[in-house]
Order: sequence, then C-alpha cells, then structure tokens
Amino acid sequence: MKNKIIVISVLVLVIAISGCVNSDMENINQIIPKLNDNIKNGDSNFNLAVDGLNTNKTDVAEVKVKTAIEKFNNAKTNIDEIQKNYKSLNNTKYINYIDLISEELDYKVNASLALQSAIRTPSNNRQLFNEYVSYANSWMLKGFYTQDERNSLVLNNPNLFN
Repeated sequence: MKNKIIVISVLVLVIAISGCVNSDMENINQIIPKLNDNIKNGDSNFNLAVDGLNTNKTDVAEVKVKTAIEKFNNAKTNIDEIQKNYKSLNNTKYINYIDLISEELDYKVNASLALQSAIRTPSNNRQLFNEYVSYANSWMLKGFYTQDERNSLVLNNPNLFN
C-alpha cells in the first residue's frame, strides 16, 4: 500500500511539473508579442522625437527619445529572455531571426542615444549637433537594413514564420 502511494505521488508530481513547463518555442511565442510591441513603440517614439527636433520642440523631442530608448531597451530584455534557451531550438533560421533582432536593436539604441545627444547639444554648437544627427541617421539606417534582412528571412520561410 505504501509503495502505491509513493508511485501515485510521483506520477502526480511528474504530471504537474510537465504541465507547468513550457517548451522553449512556447516561451519564445509568449515573449514575441511583447518584443514586437516594444520595437514598434520604440520606432514610433524615435520618429516623434525627430519630428519634435525638426519643429524646434526640444522638450517634446527629449521625452520621445527617452521613451524610444526605454522601449528599445525593453525589447533587448525580451531578446535576452529568448536567447537564454534559443540554441536548443536546433533551427538556424529561428536563431538567425533572433540574432538579427538583437543586432537591429543595438543599432536602434545607438541611434536613439545619438539623437538624444543632438537634442541636448547647446544651440550654439551646430557642428556637434550635426555630427550627432548624422550618427543617429547612420545607426537608424543600419537598423532598418537589418530589419529588412529579418523581414526577408520571414518572407522566404513562410512555413517557419506563420
């Protein structure tokens, strides 16, 4: 009788644990919507910061670029969560996709930091301001090229990314 109780207890424990543990892909699928929202909001706030800067509304630009940096950093945190176990997926396309997002976010964070520096540059230092704006543009272009590469990966592998 005691052995039956132990066997039943172990079975219940195994079933309970297996029901609570998600596969790596399930974990990734739970994080991806948050990741996409953070990237989308980061892009939107970056663009609003540029608009604010172009219309001499530096207070608005400062708030928006700060939010962009926050959203891109939140997305980097999402990527870090995914990368903890993504190698176990044994699929180079998925791994490449995640790596491209990570690279894209590095570029976009750098672009946002450069834009923030431009916003904070004193108005009497146009040369430094222009350098920061140039850096921001360069970094964001690299981010968009990487984003395009990621989108091509998805388009060329519809069976994997549905």
